[in-house]
Amino acid sequence: MTASPTLSSPAAPPAVSRGTMGVLAVLALAGAGAFIAGLATADPARTWAIYLVNLVFWSGLSAAGPAIVGIMELMEARWGANLKRLATTTVAFMPVSFVLLLLLFAGAPTLYPWIHEPLPAKAPWLNAPFFIARNGASLLALYTVSLAFARAVHRDGPRERRVRLAVAMLFLYVITLSLFGFDLVMSLAPEWYSALFGGFFVGGSLYAGFTFLVVLTALRSRGRPAGWLLPPPDMQDLAKLCFATSILWMYLFWSQYLVIWYGNIPEEVTFLRARFFHDPWRVLSFIVLVGGWLVPFGYYLKRLTGRPPLRHGPLVGFATLGLVAVWLERFVLVVPSVAPAAATPLTVSDLLITAGFFALFALAYRLFTPRLGLTRLEA
Repeated sequence: MTASPTLSSPAAPPAVSRGTMGVLAVLALAGAGAFIAGLATADPARTWAIYLVNLVFWSGLSAAGPAIVGIMELMEARWGANLKRLATTTVAFMPVSFVLLLLLFAGAPTLYPWIHEPLPAKAPWLNAPFFIARNGASLLALYTVSLAFARAVHRDGPRERRVRLAVAMLFLYVITLSLFGFDLVMSLAPEWYSALFGGFFVGGSLYAGFTFLVVLTALRSRGRPAGWLLPPPDMQDLAKLCFATSILWMYLFWSQYLVIWYGNIPEEVTFLRARFFHDPWRVLSFIVLVGGWLVPFGYYLKRLTGRPPLRHGPLVGFATLGLVAVWLERFVLVVPSVAPAAATPLTVSDLLITAGFFALFALAYRLFTPRLGLTRLEA
């Protein structure tokens, strides 16, 4: 008989040196300084734009972890016990994310032209009070249910309760991430519209979520005497899910692109032309296409044939490539709507603000995961 896996007692994530925590704190302060300095320039909308890029990206990663586990729960997946517990730890960033969303509302008059120049046809939807209320309420509801679901997973709560929480959470996840796409991003160019944009945003967030789980598994496996946190079959399944969601992401993109292009409606085509036929956005768009989908697609396709490999270094590398590509996609969707004539797509200030968000995510993960009781993993 084989011994069943045991659960370790709650413990903090792998120890992080004071030096590393200090570096993260410095990065967070540098990002905050770059953000404040950017608001004092002649073009504060450009600073708010990179703030929005990072808010939707890191918040999407935070929400994707429990959403993935919710899908597994409803599908009655019997594999990946450690993966489920690990994925739900991304909720540690949710309290920070909600505060950052409230800060974004302060910059809404600078970012969104329809606040000063309402569009009569869209005014019932695009008005500041309703905009703030629906996005704030939906994100708060999603985060509240996600935190309850994560605790239920780590405490091995009754399955009936986990299923109820999973159903509510997934409804809220799709609604909230769709609102991220429609409200926070698409309304930057209020004349443009795409009925598929919300679903496309959800698909991209799921793809980023699965790739992030690969990277997070690698980080949490460092220094473990027993080796990787997930066995080779589970890592292979995770690679398959990265492969599947990358196809979903690109399918939803192509579905929008094809319909808009053959329809040739000026209000729709202008958005695509700015990103695919005008520099410097054209270069970034093709980097996203090749680096985020085509190259990882070739690797995943090759990896899925044969027995699961024992080494996962290449998988971590291609997952990181996909993760960076999704961030660049968010960048290409947001910034040209705010600064279409920018000569340099990425500035030093952009990189500092992005590094600050990364540091906030890492610090929240390190500090809040133990406090939320999300540390229970199989030994």
